[in-house]
Amino acid sequence: MNPIELVAWTHAEFVRIHPFIDGNGRTARMIMNDQLMKQGLLPVSIPTERRLAYFEVLERYAVRQELEPFANLIAELEEKRLDEYLGIRG
Repeated sequence: MNPIELVAWTHAEFVRIHPFIDGNGRTARMIMNDQLMKQGLLPVSIPTERRLAYFEVLERYAVRQELEPFANLIAELEEKRLDEYLGIRG
């Protein structure tokens, strides 16, 4: 797995097993950003306008074990953050 796929898999699996009564999504996103930073990447957040897509790709993983759509979403968010960091777009 490449780093983005590993981050996506860890996040999706954590949300799928739902270990806590509350806070699973927040905890999964904190773990995701920790993993991204350990790989030398920037932390990402899920913008409000992408929240529905975020839930849809997580559901797709939970039901059909399709990781690629979620990994692609994380990769898009990471690319946007890197572009912002480098001043390419704001």
